Amino acid sequence: MTNTDARLRQLATASHVLSRTLRRTGEIQVGLEPLPQSEYDVLEFVGSHPGASVSDVARGLRLQTSNVSNTVRQLVRRGLVERTADPRDQRRVLLRLTAIADRHGEMLKATWASVLAGLLPGISERDAELLLAAAPALARLADLAATGPTPPGSTRAPVAPAASGT
Repeated sequence: MTNTDARLRQLATASHVLSRTLRRTGEIQVGLEPLPQSEYDVLEFVGSHPGASVSDVARGLRLQTSNVSNTVRQLVRRGLVERTADPRDQRRVLLRLTAIADRHGEMLKATWASVLAGLLPGISERDAELLLAAAPALARLADLAATGPTPPGSTRAPVAPAASGT
């Protein structure tokens, strides 16, 4: 394994741990009911792609349409997603986050930033500066991972990138 391979593994593992930890810590601190990962993923996608259809979400998340449809039903029951008929094709349903979901998302993002701010004093000042400077590049990498080239063995179509800064 090369040094680059080792660092990429380190970056992938650290990103995964941070993501999982921030999500669960945020839900607890904000006082939100923990959501299954599938529901959380659909909420994030719909928030970044308002007006997406169930098929769009399935394609973007590389999931089966039937699974996304079931997840959307749960999110509608929770009052987090609303379904509206497409004005151009009444057979098609478009998805949007509700005001409650938007509010929860903003509360979570603020809490995540606060948690990270609380962790920074635990690392060196230089490491903190490097992490903050890397934020825009990490955001671009996340967008590329979500919308970039089709992984081997996947049949998904490319999805429009999410709005930057989300």
